Amino acid sequence: MRKPYLYILLLLLFLPLTARAAEAPIEIHTPEDLAAIADDPTGCYILMEDLDMAGIPWQGLDFRGTLDGNGHAILNLSPTLPGGEHPVCYDGNRLEYEPDYYGLFSTLRNATVQNLSLVNVRTVVQTQQPACLGGLAGYGENCLIQNCSVTGTLELRAYAPMFDVAGLIGYGNGTVENCRVDVTLICVDTDTERRDEQFLGGIYGHGFFHVRDCQITIDGYVSEFGYCHNGGIGGMHARYPLTHTDTCEFARNSISGKITFFERNKDPRAYCDAIVGEFLDENYSRYGNTKAFLRDYRWQSDRELRPCMCETPTYSTSVTNADCREFGYTTYTCQSCGYSYRDTYTLKSHTLGSWQMTKEPTTQEEGIQTAQCIHCDYLFTEALETLPPETTGATIPPTESIPPEAVPASPTEPPDNGVLWIWQVITSAIAAVLVFLIRSKSRQSKGKFQK
Repeated sequence: MRKPYLYILLLLLFLPLTARAAEAPIEIHTPEDLAAIADDPTGCYILMEDLDMAGIPWQGLDFRGTLDGNGHAILNLSPTLPGGEHPVCYDGNRLEYEPDYYGLFSTLRNATVQNLSLVNVRTVVQTQQPACLGGLAGYGENCLIQNCSVTGTLELRAYAPMFDVAGLIGYGNGTVENCRVDVTLICVDTDTERRDEQFLGGIYGHGFFHVRDCQITIDGYVSEFGYCHNGGIGGMHARYPLTHTDTCEFARNSISGKITFFERNKDPRAYCDAIVGEFLDENYSRYGNTKAFLRDYRWQSDRELRPCMCETPTYSTSVTNADCREFGYTTYTCQSCGYSYRDTYTLKSHTLGSWQMTKEPTTQEEGIQTAQCIHCDYLFTEALETLPPETTGATIPPTESIPPEAVPASPTEPPDNGVLWIWQVITSAIAAVLVFLIRSKSRQSKGKFQK
Protein backbone atom coordinates (compact mmCIF):
# COMPACT_ATOMS: atom_id res chain seq x y z
CA MET A 1 0.00 0.00 0.00
CA ARG A 2 2.97 2.28 0.43
CA LYS A 3 3.95 2.13 -3.22
CA PRO A 4 1.40 4.74 -4.50
CA TYR A 5 2.42 7.14 -1.74
CA LEU A 6 6.06 6.94 -2.76
CA TYR A 7 5.16 7.83 -6.36
CA ILE A 8 3.08 10.76 -5.10
CA LEU A 9 6.08 11.90 -3.05
CA LEU A 10 8.26 11.81 -6.14
CA LEU A 11 5.70 13.79 -8.11
CA LEU A 12 5.43 16.47 -5.45
CA LEU A 13 9.21 16.65 -5.28
CA PHE A 14 9.66 17.42 -8.97
CA LEU A 15 6.58 19.51 -9.75
CA PRO A 16 7.75 22.76 -8.06
CA LEU A 17 11.08 22.66 -9.92
CA THR A 18 9.41 21.92 -13.26
CA ALA A 19 6.84 24.69 -12.81
CA ARG A 20 9.45 27.20 -11.68
CA ALA A 21 11.70 26.45 -14.66
CA ALA A 22 8.78 26.72 -17.08
CA GLU A 23 7.50 30.03 -15.70
CA ALA A 24 10.82 31.83 -15.19
CA PRO A 25 10.70 34.96 -17.40
CA ILE A 26 13.51 35.87 -19.74
CA GLU A 27 15.42 38.85 -18.36
CA ILE A 28 16.02 41.99 -20.44
CA HIS A 29 19.09 44.04 -19.50
CA THR A 30 20.09 45.76 -22.77
CA PRO A 31 18.57 47.16 -25.97
CA GLU A 32 19.93 44.04 -27.70
CA ASP A 33 17.97 41.86 -25.27
CA LEU A 34 14.84 43.86 -26.09
CA ALA A 35 15.33 43.39 -29.83
CA ALA A 36 15.86 39.66 -29.28
CA ILE A 37 12.16 39.32 -28.39
CA ALA A 38 11.72 38.95 -32.16
CA ASP A 39 13.44 35.54 -31.90
CA ASP A 40 10.82 34.25 -29.45
CA PRO A 41 7.69 36.42 -29.79
CA THR A 42 5.53 34.12 -27.62
CA GLY A 43 7.87 34.18 -24.62
CA CYS A 44 7.53 35.65 -21.15
CA TYR A 45 9.87 38.58 -20.47
CA ILE A 46 10.80 40.91 -17.61
CA LEU A 47 12.68 44.22 -17.87
CA MET A 48 15.47 44.34 -15.27
CA GLU A 49 16.69 47.91 -15.72
CA ASP A 50 15.97 51.16 -17.54
CA LEU A 51 17.04 51.25 -21.20
CA ASP A 52 18.15 54.19 -23.35
CA MET A 53 17.18 53.67 -27.01
CA ALA A 54 18.59 56.97 -28.29
CA GLY A 55 20.03 56.68 -31.79
CA ILE A 56 18.58 53.20 -32.42
CA PRO A 57 16.17 53.01 -35.40
CA TRP A 58 13.42 50.76 -34.11
CA GLN A 59 11.34 48.23 -36.01
CA GLY A 60 8.17 47.28 -34.19
CA LEU A 61 8.03 43.78 -32.68
CA ASP A 62 5.21 41.38 -33.57
CA PHE A 63 4.45 40.01 -30.10
CA ARG A 64 2.22 37.28 -28.67
CA GLY A 65 3.70 36.84 -25.21
CA THR A 66 3.95 38.66 -21.89
CA LEU A 67 6.20 41.59 -20.97
CA ASP A 68 6.50 42.82 -17.39
CA GLY A 69 8.23 46.18 -17.31
CA ASN A 70 8.94 45.59 -13.61
CA GLY A 71 8.58 49.32 -12.93
CA HIS A 72 11.36 50.23 -15.35
CA ALA A 73 11.39 52.63 -18.30
CA ILE A 74 12.46 52.66 -21.93
CA LEU A 75 13.82 56.08 -22.92
CA ASN A 76 14.01 57.87 -26.28
CA LEU A 77 12.34 55.19 -28.37
CA SER A 78 11.97 56.13 -32.05
CA PRO A 79 9.70 53.64 -33.87
CA THR A 80 10.51 54.52 -37.47
CA LEU A 81 10.14 51.08 -39.10
CA PRO A 82 6.93 49.00 -39.33
CA GLY A 83 6.74 45.37 -38.28
CA GLY A 84 6.42 42.48 -40.68
CA GLU A 85 2.74 41.65 -40.05
CA HIS A 86 -0.23 43.50 -41.57
CA PRO A 87 -3.51 42.47 -39.93
CA VAL A 88 -6.70 43.72 -41.57
CA CYS A 89 -8.34 46.88 -40.22
CA TYR A 90 -11.42 48.87 -41.23
CA ASP A 91 -12.16 52.56 -41.58
CA GLY A 92 -15.44 54.28 -40.75
CA ASN A 93 -17.04 53.01 -43.97
CA ARG A 94 -15.99 49.41 -43.20
CA LEU A 95 -13.49 49.53 -46.04
CA GLU A 96 -10.70 47.03 -45.55
CA TYR A 97 -6.97 47.83 -45.33
CA GLU A 98 -3.74 46.08 -44.41
CA PRO A 99 -1.74 48.98 -42.93
CA ASP A 100 1.83 49.31 -41.79
CA TYR A 101 1.93 49.27 -37.98
CA TYR A 102 4.46 51.27 -35.93
CA GLY A 103 5.33 51.29 -32.22
CA LEU A 104 7.48 49.54 -29.65
CA PHE A 105 5.34 46.63 -30.73
CA SER A 106 4.06 46.52 -34.26
CA THR A 107 1.30 44.08 -33.28
CA LEU A 108 0.06 42.63 -29.99
CA ARG A 109 -1.99 39.44 -30.38
CA ASN A 110 -3.34 37.86 -27.18
CA ALA A 111 -0.43 39.62 -25.45
CA THR A 112 -0.04 41.24 -22.04
CA VAL A 113 2.12 44.30 -21.32
CA GLN A 114 2.27 45.66 -17.78
CA ASN A 115 4.27 47.89 -15.41
CA LEU A 116 6.18 49.58 -18.24
CA SER A 117 6.99 53.26 -18.87
CA LEU A 118 7.92 54.69 -22.26
CA VAL A 119 9.64 58.02 -21.65
CA ASN A 120 10.07 60.47 -24.54
CA VAL A 121 8.84 58.34 -27.43
CA ARG A 122 9.70 60.60 -30.34
CA THR A 123 9.28 59.87 -34.03
CA VAL A 124 8.19 61.25 -37.39
CA VAL A 125 6.68 58.68 -39.75
CA GLN A 126 6.16 59.76 -43.35
CA THR A 127 4.28 57.28 -45.53
CA GLN A 128 2.24 56.74 -48.66
CA GLN A 129 0.70 53.55 -47.24
CA PRO A 130 -2.22 53.15 -44.81
CA ALA A 131 -0.58 53.34 -41.40
CA CYS A 132 -1.31 53.09 -37.68
CA LEU A 133 1.19 54.59 -35.24
CA GLY A 134 1.07 54.18 -31.46
CA GLY A 135 3.63 54.76 -28.72
CA LEU A 136 3.27 51.25 -27.35
CA ALA A 137 1.80 49.41 -30.36
CA GLY A 138 0.35 49.95 -33.81
CA TYR A 139 -2.20 47.12 -33.53
CA GLY A 140 -3.82 45.09 -30.79
CA GLU A 141 -5.97 41.98 -30.87
CA ASN A 142 -7.37 40.80 -27.55
CA CYS A 143 -4.45 42.50 -25.81
CA LEU A 144 -4.21 43.53 -22.13
CA ILE A 145 -2.29 46.68 -21.19
CA GLN A 146 -2.02 47.48 -17.47
CA ASN A 147 -0.10 50.03 -15.38
CA CYS A 148 1.81 51.47 -18.33
CA SER A 149 2.69 55.06 -19.23
CA VAL A 150 3.75 56.89 -22.37
CA THR A 151 5.19 60.39 -22.78
CA GLY A 152 6.56 62.01 -25.91
CA THR A 153 5.72 63.33 -29.38
CA LEU A 154 4.41 61.23 -32.27
CA GLU A 155 4.03 62.69 -35.75
CA LEU A 156 2.43 60.98 -38.74
CA ARG A 157 2.58 62.52 -42.22
CA ALA A 158 0.47 60.47 -44.61
CA TYR A 159 -0.48 60.43 -48.27
CA ALA A 160 -2.92 57.53 -47.94
CA PRO A 161 -6.65 56.71 -47.79
CA MET A 162 -6.55 55.77 -44.06
CA PHE A 163 -4.16 56.53 -41.19
CA ASP A 164 -4.15 57.04 -37.43
CA VAL A 165 -1.88 58.09 -34.60
CA ALA A 166 -2.39 57.49 -30.87
CA GLY A 167 -0.54 57.83 -27.61
CA LEU A 168 -0.81 54.17 -26.67
CA ILE A 169 -2.14 51.91 -29.45
CA GLY A 170 -3.23 52.62 -33.01
CA TYR A 171 -6.00 50.16 -33.87
CA GLY A 172 -7.67 46.95 -32.74
CA ASN A 173 -9.37 45.67 -29.60
CA GLY A 174 -8.46 44.87 -26.03
CA THR A 175 -8.37 46.29 -22.50
CA VAL A 176 -6.39 49.26 -21.18
CA GLU A 177 -6.35 49.77 -17.40
CA ASN A 178 -4.56 52.10 -14.96
CA CYS A 179 -2.41 53.70 -17.66
CA ARG A 180 -1.07 57.25 -17.95
CA VAL A 181 -0.50 59.08 -21.22
CA ASP A 182 0.98 62.57 -21.68
CA VAL A 183 1.61 63.06 -25.38
CA THR A 184 1.83 65.52 -28.22
CA LEU A 185 0.25 64.07 -31.37
CA ILE A 186 0.67 65.58 -34.84
CA CYS A 187 -1.23 64.23 -37.83
CA VAL A 188 -0.73 65.81 -41.27
CA ASP A 189 -2.65 64.84 -44.40
CA THR A 190 -0.22 65.48 -47.27
CA ASP A 191 -2.83 64.64 -49.95
CA THR A 192 -4.98 67.75 -50.44
CA GLU A 193 -7.35 66.14 -52.99
CA ARG A 194 -8.46 62.74 -51.66
CA ARG A 195 -11.12 62.43 -48.94
CA ASP A 196 -9.26 60.06 -46.67
CA GLU A 197 -10.12 58.92 -43.13
CA GLN A 198 -7.95 60.20 -40.29
CA PHE A 199 -8.02 59.03 -36.64
CA LEU A 200 -6.30 60.41 -33.53
CA GLY A 201 -6.67 59.63 -29.81
CA GLY A 202 -4.83 59.84 -26.52
CA ILE A 203 -5.21 56.10 -25.86
CA TYR A 204 -6.15 54.62 -29.26
CA GLY A 205 -6.86 55.80 -32.80
CA HIS A 206 -9.88 53.66 -33.66
CA GLY A 207 -11.28 50.27 -32.80
CA PHE A 208 -12.90 48.59 -29.78
CA PHE A 209 -11.14 49.04 -26.44
CA HIS A 210 -12.20 48.93 -22.80
CA VAL A 211 -10.49 51.92 -21.16
CA ARG A 212 -10.65 52.15 -17.36
CA ASP A 213 -8.95 54.26 -14.67
CA CYS A 214 -6.56 56.03 -17.04
CA GLN A 215 -5.10 59.55 -16.97
CA ILE A 216 -4.81 61.20 -20.38
CA THR A 217 -3.11 64.51 -21.15
CA ILE A 218 -3.20 65.28 -24.86
CA ASP A 219 -1.96 68.08 -27.08
CA GLY A 220 -3.14 67.19 -30.58
CA TYR A 221 -2.68 68.90 -33.97
CA VAL A 222 -4.49 67.71 -37.08
CA SER A 223 -4.28 69.16 -40.61
CA GLU A 224 -6.81 67.21 -42.66
CA PHE A 225 -8.35 67.43 -46.15
CA GLY A 226 -10.56 64.39 -45.66
CA TYR A 227 -12.54 63.38 -42.57
CA CYS A 228 -11.34 63.85 -38.98
CA HIS A 229 -12.06 61.50 -36.07
CA ASN A 230 -10.29 62.90 -32.98
CA GLY A 231 -10.79 62.26 -29.28
CA GLY A 232 -9.15 62.51 -25.89
CA ILE A 233 -9.40 58.73 -25.44
CA GLY A 234 -10.11 57.49 -28.97
CA GLY A 235 -10.77 58.83 -32.45
CA MET A 236 -13.56 56.38 -33.31
CA HIS A 237 -15.35 53.64 -31.40
CA ALA A 238 -16.15 50.83 -33.85
CA ARG A 239 -16.60 47.12 -33.31
CA TYR A 240 -13.63 44.97 -34.21
CA PRO A 241 -13.93 42.30 -35.35
CA LEU A 242 -17.17 43.16 -37.12
CA THR A 243 -18.92 40.27 -35.34
CA HIS A 244 -18.08 41.71 -31.90
CA THR A 245 -21.18 41.92 -29.66
CA ASP A 246 -19.72 42.86 -26.24
CA THR A 247 -20.30 46.21 -24.55
CA CYS A 248 -17.26 48.46 -24.34
CA GLU A 249 -16.54 50.45 -21.14
CA PHE A 250 -15.09 53.94 -20.70
CA ALA A 251 -14.92 54.19 -16.92
CA ARG A 252 -13.30 56.53 -14.36
CA ASN A 253 -10.86 58.12 -16.77
CA SER A 254 -9.42 61.63 -16.48
CA ILE A 255 -8.96 63.54 -19.74
CA SER A 256 -7.29 66.94 -20.05
CA GLY A 257 -5.78 68.98 -22.87
CA LYS A 258 -6.86 70.04 -26.33
CA ILE A 259 -6.97 69.03 -29.97
CA THR A 260 -6.38 71.78 -32.52
CA PHE A 261 -7.49 70.86 -36.03
CA PHE A 262 -8.93 71.84 -39.37
CA GLU A 263 -10.93 69.69 -41.77
CA ARG A 264 -11.15 70.95 -45.33
CA ASN A 265 -13.53 69.24 -47.77
CA LYS A 266 -16.95 69.85 -49.37
CA ASP A 267 -18.76 67.73 -46.78
CA PRO A 268 -17.10 68.39 -43.38
CA ARG A 269 -17.87 66.24 -40.31
CA ALA A 270 -15.17 67.46 -37.89
CA TYR A 271 -15.60 64.76 -35.24
CA CYS A 272 -13.81 65.73 -32.04
CA ASP A 273 -14.72 65.12 -28.38
CA ALA A 274 -13.11 64.55 -25.00
CA ILE A 275 -14.00 60.84 -24.84
CA VAL A 276 -14.32 59.60 -28.44
CA GLY A 277 -14.65 61.63 -31.63
CA GLU A 278 -17.28 59.41 -33.26
CA PHE A 279 -19.23 56.46 -31.83
CA LEU A 280 -19.88 54.36 -34.91
CA ASP A 281 -21.55 51.63 -32.83
CA GLU A 282 -23.79 51.88 -29.78
CA ASN A 283 -22.33 48.93 -27.85
CA TYR A 284 -20.61 50.99 -25.14
CA SER A 285 -21.13 52.48 -21.70
CA ARG A 286 -19.34 55.43 -20.13
CA TYR A 287 -19.39 56.55 -16.52
CA GLY A 288 -17.24 58.24 -13.89
CA ASN A 289 -15.07 60.11 -16.41
CA THR A 290 -13.80 63.64 -15.76
CA LYS A 291 -12.60 66.04 -18.44
CA ALA A 292 -11.01 69.43 -18.95
CA PHE A 293 -10.81 69.35 -22.72
CA LEU A 294 -10.80 71.96 -25.50
CA ARG A 295 -12.03 71.24 -29.03
CA ASP A 296 -10.08 73.88 -30.98
CA TYR A 297 -11.41 73.99 -34.54
CA ARG A 298 -9.56 76.28 -36.97
CA TRP A 299 -11.01 77.76 -40.16
CA GLN A 300 -7.73 78.60 -41.84
CA SER A 301 -6.02 75.76 -43.69
CA ASP A 302 -3.18 77.47 -45.53
CA ARG A 303 -0.59 76.22 -43.02
CA GLU A 304 -0.31 72.89 -41.24
CA LEU A 305 -0.96 73.01 -37.53
CA ARG A 306 1.91 72.36 -35.12
CA PRO A 307 2.77 73.05 -31.46
CA CYS A 308 5.11 75.83 -32.56
CA MET A 309 3.77 77.93 -35.44
CA CYS A 310 6.82 80.17 -35.79
CA GLU A 311 8.17 80.10 -39.34
CA THR A 312 11.80 80.02 -38.22
CA PRO A 313 11.82 79.06 -34.53
CA THR A 314 15.01 79.58 -32.56
CA TYR A 315 15.35 77.43 -29.45
CA SER A 316 17.34 77.98 -26.30
CA THR A 317 18.34 74.92 -24.29
CA SER A 318 18.50 74.11 -20.61
CA VAL A 319 19.91 70.83 -19.29
CA THR A 320 18.52 69.13 -16.21
CA ASN A 321 20.97 66.50 -15.00
CA ALA A 322 19.80 63.08 -13.90
CA ASP A 323 20.12 61.82 -10.35
CA CYS A 324 19.12 58.58 -8.67
CA ARG A 325 15.49 59.76 -8.35
CA GLU A 326 14.73 61.35 -11.74
CA PHE A 327 15.84 61.03 -15.35
CA GLY A 328 17.78 63.89 -16.88
CA TYR A 329 16.57 65.82 -19.94
CA THR A 330 17.09 68.90 -22.06
CA THR A 331 14.40 71.58 -22.28
CA TYR A 332 14.06 73.42 -25.61
CA THR A 333 12.26 76.79 -25.56
CA CYS A 334 11.31 78.85 -28.61
CA GLN A 335 12.62 82.37 -28.11
CA SER A 336 9.82 83.83 -30.26
CA CYS A 337 6.59 82.25 -28.94
CA GLY A 338 7.70 80.58 -25.70
CA TYR A 339 6.68 77.04 -26.70
CA SER A 340 8.88 74.47 -24.94
CA TYR A 341 9.37 70.73 -24.93
CA ARG A 342 11.68 68.16 -23.39
CA ASP A 343 13.94 65.80 -25.28
CA THR A 344 17.20 63.81 -24.98
CA TYR A 345 16.41 62.07 -21.72
CA THR A 346 19.27 60.44 -19.80
CA LEU A 347 19.26 57.49 -17.44
CA LYS A 348 19.18 57.89 -13.69
CA SER A 349 22.54 57.89 -11.93
CA HIS A 350 23.85 58.34 -8.41
CA THR A 351 25.70 61.48 -7.36
CA LEU A 352 28.58 60.27 -5.25
CA GLY A 353 30.08 62.10 -2.33
CA SER A 354 33.75 61.95 -1.34
CA TRP A 355 35.56 58.64 -1.38
CA GLN A 356 36.59 57.08 1.94
CA MET A 357 39.35 54.52 2.42
CA THR A 358 37.89 51.58 4.35
CA LYS A 359 40.78 49.15 3.88
CA GLU A 360 44.36 49.99 2.99
CA PRO A 361 45.88 47.89 0.17
CA THR A 362 49.01 45.87 0.92
CA THR A 363 51.40 43.83 -1.18
CA GLN A 364 49.28 40.73 -0.45
CA GLU A 365 45.70 42.08 -0.35
CA GLU A 366 43.57 44.57 -2.27
CA GLY A 367 42.25 47.65 -0.57
CA ILE A 368 38.68 48.97 -0.52
CA GLN A 369 37.27 52.47 -0.84
CA THR A 370 33.61 53.52 -0.66
CA ALA A 371 31.47 56.52 -1.56
CA GLN A 372 27.82 57.16 -0.69
CA CYS A 373 25.22 58.84 -2.91
CA ILE A 374 24.33 62.29 -1.59
CA HIS A 375 20.63 61.67 -2.36
CA CYS A 376 20.10 58.13 -1.05
CA ASP A 377 21.71 55.35 0.98
CA TYR A 378 23.32 53.64 -2.00
CA LEU A 379 26.95 52.81 -1.22
CA PHE A 380 29.41 52.26 -4.08
CA THR A 381 32.40 50.03 -3.31
CA GLU A 382 35.60 49.89 -5.35
CA ALA A 383 38.59 47.59 -4.98
CA LEU A 384 42.12 49.02 -4.98
CA GLU A 385 44.97 47.04 -6.51
CA THR A 386 47.62 45.46 -4.32
CA LEU A 387 50.81 47.42 -3.84
CA PRO A 388 53.99 46.41 -5.66
CA PRO A 389 56.72 45.19 -3.26
CA GLU A 390 58.88 48.29 -3.61
CA THR A 391 56.10 50.61 -2.48
CA THR A 392 55.22 48.80 0.76
CA GLY A 393 54.28 51.33 3.38
CA ALA A 394 54.21 54.23 0.95
CA THR A 395 51.47 56.80 1.08
CA ILE A 396 48.62 55.94 -1.25
CA PRO A 397 47.46 58.83 -3.44
CA PRO A 398 43.73 59.58 -3.32
CA THR A 399 41.71 57.82 -6.01
CA GLU A 400 39.82 59.98 -8.48
CA SER A 401 36.07 59.91 -8.13
CA ILE A 402 34.18 57.98 -10.78
CA PRO A 403 31.95 60.32 -12.81
CA PRO A 404 28.37 60.00 -11.49
CA GLU A 405 27.00 59.29 -14.96
CA ALA A 406 29.16 56.17 -15.13
CA VAL A 407 27.54 54.68 -12.03
CA PRO A 408 24.33 52.74 -12.65
CA ALA A 409 21.39 53.64 -10.42
CA SER A 410 20.42 50.02 -9.78
CA PRO A 411 23.30 47.61 -10.44
CA THR A 412 22.16 44.05 -10.89
CA GLU A 413 23.95 40.79 -10.23
CA PRO A 414 23.99 38.10 -12.92
CA PRO A 415 21.50 35.34 -12.19
CA ASP A 416 22.96 32.43 -10.20
CA ASN A 417 21.58 29.10 -11.36
CA GLY A 418 24.11 27.02 -9.37
CA VAL A 419 21.80 26.40 -6.40
CA LEU A 420 18.98 25.27 -8.68
CA TRP A 421 21.33 22.89 -10.55
CA ILE A 422 22.65 21.35 -7.33
CA TRP A 423 19.10 20.90 -6.04
CA GLN A 424 18.09 19.17 -9.26
CA VAL A 425 21.08 16.75 -8.95
CA ILE A 426 20.20 15.95 -5.32
CA THR A 427 16.53 15.37 -6.06
CA SER A 428 17.41 13.17 -9.03
CA ALA A 429 19.63 11.02 -6.79
CA ILE A 430 16.89 10.77 -4.15
CA ALA A 431 14.42 9.78 -6.84
CA ALA A 432 16.72 7.03 -8.14
CA VAL A 433 17.17 5.59 -4.64
CA LEU A 434 13.43 5.63 -4.01
CA VAL A 435 12.71 3.88 -7.31
CA PHE A 436 15.34 1.23 -6.47
CA LEU A 437 13.81 0.63 -3.04
CA ILE A 438 10.32 0.37 -4.52
CA ARG A 439 11.40 -2.24 -7.04
CA SER A 440 13.39 -4.22 -4.43
CA LYS A 441 10.40 -4.25 -2.12
CA SER A 442 8.17 -5.41 -4.96
CA ARG A 443 10.49 -8.33 -5.86
CA GLN A 444 10.69 -9.43 -2.21
CA SER A 445 6.90 -9.41 -1.94
CA LYS A 446 6.52 -11.52 -5.09
CA GLY A 447 9.05 -14.03 -3.78
CA LYS A 448 7.11 -14.49 -0.53
CA PHE A 449 3.87 -15.17 -2.35
CA GLN A 450 5.52 -17.73 -4.65
CA LYS A 451 6.84 -19.66 -1.67
